[in-house]
Amino acid sequence: MNILRTLKKYFVYDDKLRTIVGVITGILIAVFNTISGFLIVHILGVLFFGIKNPGQSVLLLYIFLGMAAGAAVLKLCILFIELILRDTGVEEYSYLRLVLLLSVAAYMFALVFYALFSVSGMIHL
Repeated sequence: MNILRTLKKYFVYDDKLRTIVGVITGILIAVFNTISGFLIVHILGVLFFGIKNPGQSVLLLYIFLGMAAGAAVLKLCILFIELILRDTGVEEYSYLRLVLLLSVAAYMFALVFYALFSVSGMIHL
């Protein structure tokens, strides 16, 4: 319950518009990190196990592992922000936007890596 109280300050503001924007930002952070994790798991599945076209059961496993990898990506994004903003007192409203920015950057990095991986796989066919 203590974690929920700490997270609540990033999503509940006096202004209704800020609250709505905070919730939408939180949803976007979850979506980008989950997709990033799924891409990472898919790349690792192809590299280590050679699974190019996963079946339904493997795809379900990819989704759960992708969510876990997405949570790890989110933790890395937050750690990176904490390293950058060490003693700077940033507003909660801005902190959430910085997490979203780094989540989108991590997603773009994973997407570019996935595209390069796919193109290199097509060249080797």
